[in-house]
Amino acid sequence: MASLRTRLAIWLWGPEPKDRALLAKLDVTLLPYFSLIWFLFGVTRASYSTAYISGMKEALGFEGKEYNYMSTAYLVVYAVCQMPGTSLLTIVRPKYVFVAANVTWSVLTLITYKMTRAWQVILLNAIEGGFSAIAYVGAQFILGSWYKKSELGIRAAVFCVFGHIGSMAGGWIQAGLLQTLAGKGGLPAWKWIFIIVSVMTVPVALFGWVFIPDLPAHRAAWYLNAEQKEYAVTRLGSPRKESWDRTVFKRVLLSWQFWLLPFIFMLYSLSVQMLQNNVMAYWMAGQGYTTIQQNNYPTGIYATAIIGTVLYAIISDKLKSRWEVSIAIGLTFVIGSAILVSNPPTDAGYFVAFYLLGTTFAPQAVWYSWLADVTSHDFQLRAISTGFMNSFDFAFVTWWPLIFYPATDAPDFHKGYIASLVTGALTLPLIGLIAYLEKRDMARGVIGRVVIDNSVLEDDGSREDEPGKSLNPPVDVRAREVDV
Repeated sequence: MASLRTRLAIWLWGPEPKDRALLAKLDVTLLPYFSLIWFLFGVTRASYSTAYISGMKEALGFEGKEYNYMSTAYLVVYAVCQMPGTSLLTIVRPKYVFVAANVTWSVLTLITYKMTRAWQVILLNAIEGGFSAIAYVGAQFILGSWYKKSELGIRAAVFCVFGHIGSMAGGWIQAGLLQTLAGKGGLPAWKWIFIIVSVMTVPVALFGWVFIPDLPAHRAAWYLNAEQKEYAVTRLGSPRKESWDRTVFKRVLLSWQFWLLPFIFMLYSLSVQMLQNNVMAYWMAGQGYTTIQQNNYPTGIYATAIIGTVLYAIISDKLKSRWEVSIAIGLTFVIGSAILVSNPPTDAGYFVAFYLLGTTFAPQAVWYSWLADVTSHDFQLRAISTGFMNSFDFAFVTWWPLIFYPATDAPDFHKGYIASLVTGALTLPLIGLIAYLEKRDMARGVIGRVVIDNSVLEDDGSREDEPGKSLNPPVDVRAREVDV
């Protein structure tokens, strides 16, 4: 039995005992917290979509493109707050930032059920966008601070999968509410989901207050012993640049990482817009499917998203390389979009295309892990680029659906399908360019962390534990890349 437990531990956390001890604790504290928060995020965002087609539209008097405006208001504020949010994590302990945002987000969700006009929901969505902005990019930044290159992809995938499960659960919950809670307590079914999600968020925020370990340099996790805290600081190696100074913006703005990874992620986001904005539900409504079916069948997209995200992440971790699976994802963009553009003669063709394209949600894990790989040498570059990657994305997706997927076009979104085919195809040459630049700069020793001489880590009273300043004492380091 002991041997079986050891083999299982090695399979999960690797052969190195120190790594196993540390990762086992992180995987039951840090990873579950972010995963649960992202799950609730998925439930919340899905709730607006399912509530809209299940009574909220009529109850609050939504007209024309007001549903699109609601999404746009949320996305604009969400995008604007992401870079400041990730940068704040390098200055303020992440526990305080995340828990404050979670609690505020919960209160705003609860208030939504009391709204009586469409414009009020649009305004609340905008405010909520500011407090939920840290949920995704902040989690990606923290995960990249604790896990190595061979460990990060699958953890990022687990995190993203919980978001997909949340999106699926949002549809299931609303479908269940339509059948069981309509009229209970004098409330229509679509209002109950906002109450339920708000109540669910509070205990998860409290869990975060207890278990978020902040950054390794804080040495703040109560469940890690002193040796594990020191090991966590050193095992990923040291960034070459790790302080806020006058060179930060020059380093960031002149780097290829800051521009290329966000640009390709933006193309990905535009390519999968046919999976957003209720497109599949609108198409199903046009084909005569019931409201319950319109809520349930699109959840299959998130099922294939889970499969694709986990599979691609595992492969990229094993290869310690992200470009191979990225090519597969790019080809899927093209194939799935081409099926929709061809206007399949049967419903089966549409279902195949939508579900196949669901696997292309994988860049949420794979490409953020890729970003962490190629920016690990510069603490501020990684923080700012992580926030910018989603902000740049939303700078386009805020208006893209208004042109290519407006609700007034339902159920025919042919021009949107063409746009997705073009943007998906454009990812392929950019994947090749990023792979080339990564290989070139690794060979030159420009990117990648460096190994810290552990002999200097004895506490002499001069160690600085605050991120944003020197994370370790000034020491000589060997200019050798480490596996991060």
